[in-house]
Amino acid sequence: MSGSDEKPPIPQPGSARKDHVYGKPPGAGDWKRIARIGGLGVISVYALLFFLMNRETVEINLVVTTASIPLIVVLVGIFLLGALVMYLAQLLLRRRQGKGEK
Repeated sequence: MSGSDEKPPIPQPGSARKDHVYGKPPGAGDWKRIARIGGLGVISVYALLFFLMNRETVEINLVVTTASIPLIVVLVGIFLLGALVMYLAQLLLRRRQGKGEK
């Protein structure tokens, strides 16, 4: 047999690399991540259902005028505005922490 025909050795159990995670029982940190992702999924489904169930048209007072808008548009708009504010607040916090370390 030539050297190129040889099969690579089969790794023995327990001899795998340390960064290899398949077959390893989940640790405490893994369960926290799984629970966080599951919780985020449940909240996302609940929010989507909440948005879809509120489709009736409502009157919104815009200080200068009044507009009739579907409630789902208002809810999604407020959600996106809140997400933008949180993103900008985190960005500002990171910048302040970065300047303090220098």
